[in-house]
Amino acid sequence: MKKLYKFYILLTIIGVVFILRLFYIQIYTEKYILNAFNTSIKQEIIIPERGSIFDRNENLLVFNKSIYELIVIPILIDDNFNIIEFCNLVGIEKNTFYKNLEKAKDYSKYLPSVFLSFISKDKFASIQEKLYKYKGFDWTKRSIRDYKVESSVNVLGYIGEVTPEDIEKESNYYQIGDFIGWAGVEKSYEKILRGKKGVKYWIRDRKGCIIGSYNNRKNDVKAISGNDISLTIDWTLQRYAEQLMYQKKGGIVAINPRNGEILSLVSSPMNNPNLFIGINRSKEFKKLMKNTIDNPLFDRTTQARYPPASPFKLLTELAGLQMGVVNTNTTFICYKGFKYGKKRIHCHSGIHGIPIGIETAVAVSCNNYFAQVYKRVIEKYPKNLTRGVNEWCNIIKSFGFGNYLSNDLATGEKGIIPSGDYYNKKYGVTKWNAITIISNSIGQGEINVTPIQLANMVCAIANKGFFYTPHIVKCINHKPISNPNYTVAKFTKVKEKYFQFIINGMEKVFIIGTGKKFKSSDVRMAGKTGTSQNFIRIDHKVISLPDHSIFILFAPVEDPKIAISVIIENGGYGSRWAGPIASLIAEKYIRNNVNRKNLEKKIMNSGLQKVYNAIAKIKKYSFDKKK
Repeated sequence: MKKLYKFYILLTIIGVVFILRLFYIQIYTEKYILNAFNTSIKQEIIIPERGSIFDRNENLLVFNKSIYELIVIPILIDDNFNIIEFCNLVGIEKNTFYKNLEKAKDYSKYLPSVFLSFISKDKFASIQEKLYKYKGFDWTKRSIRDYKVESSVNVLGYIGEVTPEDIEKESNYYQIGDFIGWAGVEKSYEKILRGKKGVKYWIRDRKGCIIGSYNNRKNDVKAISGNDISLTIDWTLQRYAEQLMYQKKGGIVAINPRNGEILSLVSSPMNNPNLFIGINRSKEFKKLMKNTIDNPLFDRTTQARYPPASPFKLLTELAGLQMGVVNTNTTFICYKGFKYGKKRIHCHSGIHGIPIGIETAVAVSCNNYFAQVYKRVIEKYPKNLTRGVNEWCNIIKSFGFGNYLSNDLATGEKGIIPSGDYYNKKYGVTKWNAITIISNSIGQGEINVTPIQLANMVCAIANKGFFYTPHIVKCINHKPISNPNYTVAKFTKVKEKYFQFIINGMEKVFIIGTGKKFKSSDVRMAGKTGTSQNFIRIDHKVISLPDHSIFILFAPVEDPKIAISVIIENGGYGSRWAGPIASLIAEKYIRNNVNRKNLEKKIMNSGLQKVYNAIAKIKKYSFDKKK
């Protein structure tokens, strides 16, 4: 009897164990939950249509086209899966199958992820018919970008697959295989453009074929399309500016000083955004990334830093006036440059031996004049040079230098505006003076800026003391933006009364200065040339390369509508390339036509490729030496 009693107890224990195990498998094991659910119900993630992108005149630049994708839930693939047959069906190699499957498993064994992308409509039709035979695989439809233009990657950007870091940051939205903005407005306005995902549930028969909606669509979640955005860019002007950059490297920035809207943003060399779409996108991206000589993915308008050269002299004078170390009647006599010790900053103004005032100094770009002003600025407090530099630094930074400008662009650089503390750290307290840093007076030395910062400075001068934060989006869903960061003016630390003297000098650049040869006959312009020195270090030796050509302007003088900065790398004098380009862009925008056809033709059909080829050899030599 006792033996029988023990047997019943053992049998009961075994029965309880089996029941508990069965309960666990059916209720808690994800594999069987997924098997049961996916056998009868298809969960379709609906990727929303990404918002379209227009220019300021509502010309469509970017829209969407549909593609199909295969998705996989790795845990549902059983041991009897016919890999070879499946590979033949979808048109991939066996090693690709394993590679893609491992990628999906790394993401999750239990959640759906993209197995194969960019399947054409015709190809998908043949796959869909037999897909029910391959357990664990399903399909989805999504849209990808279609760019109507073949340039301006720095503006529009492009999209690419999310990285593990992207998924980690927003795991409630992104999953493996999703796309995200990687550059340009596609990146900076990602959350505006992407929309909200939806879900549809379908009933399937035992063969996996859809036979109807689930629960009368009560569980479905509707996808919400992304918002359209309209850029501030004038596409006609953008294309024109790009044509002027034929065989030239550098950046062009044009801004409406009235509101900070960016009218043109050209970075050269240029890329076609359509290269970043489709199955070859990774190859194209890697190819461009390897080009370390041209750096075609580097946005020269927002990321490249250059010594601003002579355009910076305008701020030297404005700082001097604001700090009270000079006035509007101050003059200096130039003896072919500014001499300090055995060194000299040479001056090529052509006006020597007579007093030069502020307007003439701006017009002819007298180095001595601005060196003298800067020396007074630094020595305002003779016993505390640090204080003088810091006061100067704060005035310069109020024009938007030394910071990211708080704009809505995807990339940016702060640049450098050195302070007195910077020099104390570099040289040591009491071990430097105004002469040590005199190169700052003419926009050389430690100073470096970006083209967009220079254009913003021009806006502040045109407005006589204030600017609006440069921005690239005008409307969202065709409604004007209202962000106060872009609609409220920022004021500089310089009084309004001083700007007219600078503007008069800038207009004289086209009368007695370096802009005479490319002056427009029917548009009053105010500008300033610059020739930025450029060096490279090889074997502990500093080698001088061709200077950068710089020009800034605004027009018309009487009612400013456009402010421009142009930097042409290795272009030489500012009046050679940058000046003519800036003046042509201004005339094109204001008059919608250009009368100086010979100048236009010359700029559009000639470039600096031979110069760049020679520099490439030098850079390659330098790179090989470092190896």
